[in-house]
Amino acid sequence: MFNKDTLKQLKSDVGSEALIQLFGIFEKESARLVQSLCNSSELMDESERLAHSLKSCAKSYGADELSDIAAQLELAAKENNETDFASNLPNLSTVYVQTMSQLPTLSELDD
Repeated sequence: MFNKDTLKQLKSDVGSEALIQLFGIFEKESARLVQSLCNSSELMDESERLAHSLKSCAKSYGADELSDIAAQLELAAKENNETDFASNLPNLSTVYVQTMSQLPTLSELDD
């Protein structure tokens, strides 16, 4: 679920210990964004912003599949396509849960 090259680069940039702390922030922020998107009765403009934030956040941490789904949601919101947006939400929830279940541990980053 996580891009190993991105993780290696992050580890090189900030170190293992800091990266684990950053993953804690990623976990909290992505949970907030996913929840907001899934409970979205908001305007498509707000959904587009939330999806864009999730896409960028996930990509930065190497959660490429989560980022890809967020990109699909962002596009659907940008195009004001509520049908496509709604049809991607269940997939977002599934991939989010799978992604969070595979957050790297410190020992995995030291390999």
